[in-house]
Amino acid sequence: MFIFIIACSSNEDIVIDNDDDQITEEVEEPEEEIVEPLPEGPSEQEILQSKNDLLQLLIENTLNNGVKKTWHISSASLINATGTLDITANSSILDDEFIFTSSNSSDEVSGILTWKKRKGINHIADANSSIANDNYSSPVELDFIINDNIEIVHPEFTLIKDTENKISGEIIVDEATNSKLMVSLVQKTSDDYKIAPTNINFKSFANFNNITSYGKTTGFVGSNNTNSLYLSYRDDCSYPRVRRVYKYDINSQVLDSTEITYTGSEFTSSRLHLIDDQLVVVGSGRVSTMKNTLDSEISTYPYASNLSRAGSAAVDSQVYLLGGDLTVLDNPKVPFKIRSLNNSTYDLQDVFTIEESRTIAEGEIVDSDLYVFGGLVENSNPYELIKTGFKYNLDNGSLDYFDLPKGIFETTACRYENLIFVSGKLPFVENEPNFFFGVLNVETNSVVETSINFESIDPSLVDIEGLTIVNDTLYIAVENISNSKIVVEYVDLNSL
Repeated sequence: MFIFIIACSSNEDIVIDNDDDQITEEVEEPEEEIVEPLPEGPSEQEILQSKNDLLQLLIENTLNNGVKKTWHISSASLINATGTLDITANSSILDDEFIFTSSNSSDEVSGILTWKKRKGINHIADANSSIANDNYSSPVELDFIINDNIEIVHPEFTLIKDTENKISGEIIVDEATNSKLMVSLVQKTSDDYKIAPTNINFKSFANFNNITSYGKTTGFVGSNNTNSLYLSYRDDCSYPRVRRVYKYDINSQVLDSTEITYTGSEFTSSRLHLIDDQLVVVGSGRVSTMKNTLDSEISTYPYASNLSRAGSAAVDSQVYLLGGDLTVLDNPKVPFKIRSLNNSTYDLQDVFTIEESRTIAEGEIVDSDLYVFGGLVENSNPYELIKTGFKYNLDNGSLDYFDLPKGIFETTACRYENLIFVSGKLPFVENEPNFFFGVLNVETNSVVETSINFESIDPSLVDIEGLTIVNDTLYIAVENISNSKIVVEYVDLNSL
């Protein structure tokens, strides 16, 4: 006899099937799972509205100042293989401008970003002191779309609306080294533009007693990259003839030099430019290049024209020569020519001709606009000084004139964000300064005359040879006409 004992927690859970004498447990049915509906995303119409709202933010100028809405950098970091570097206060990016326009595409909410890059940056820098390079760029235009994530995108940048009045994002500076800028942009207002000073007090800096000059012949330029000043002049006391080039380190006060030897005739004037770590020395009939350290081999190339005291300016690694043609008997008043220096053949190519006589006139470039100041009507007797300047756009060929407070020649100029400092020579008056100094505001196209004072030299003994800016400091090179030697003074532009 066998006894079966079955334990259970409740008799209600047991069902006895009398037919089969089987005892089975009742299986409970699972509760039906309730699936919450997923939240609906924005509709196509809502996405389109968000895109258009962002585009409107980019282009709508709430300042009502008659110009397109302009953005500038409020903060920036450079990211490269060495790490992340805060460059918000670095002068190399402070005058960058960004202007968005709508392209009215039927398929996309899109537009064009005009980036006024201006001063270049060293994208592999590991410290703020090495950010600067000496190149200057014209504006670039980049197509963009606003995608469904409400991002402003282009292969080289992605930007988003950060706050109501700020956009932020990433700009690829150099794809090969994976260098990029992380930026925040805000609208640029009138307070963000430089104001032309009405008075400047220069301070004593250096006397270059071994450098002789006369009549706007000395080359003068400064380097943010090497923190140095460069000067050049033709030495008429040596044979074979040489053009001497000097590099003055602002920090160490060490003066280095080299010389360019040549045969044949050449007028005295030198014009200096710094491009891609190279110093370019432009003479009247030849151009020479060397490293900005002055310790490399010097390459010299003649060109067909022989120009007398031509002006010059540079942008996008391209040097332009301004005027300088000699008169001929059957044409005593030659036209004013703008020429470019071919970077491969180092010959000159005509860019634009203005049918007017204008000589010994210097220029400067801001963005794509070449500004030329004053000049002298050739063979005029008495001297006829020109009381106008002109702006020539290198992209579209437009030409506009502006007035100067006085007629000037032997001019010199240098840019500083939206300003161009300009000087020129006036007719000689005994015991009086025979120079003009002023500032052009390129935003208003107006020139303000500026009173200047020197610390180490009598203004009545001064001919201004050159102007240049290094790290927000304006340096002025003048000839002491009592001995033809060069004196340099300076002013901190942040103190004006």
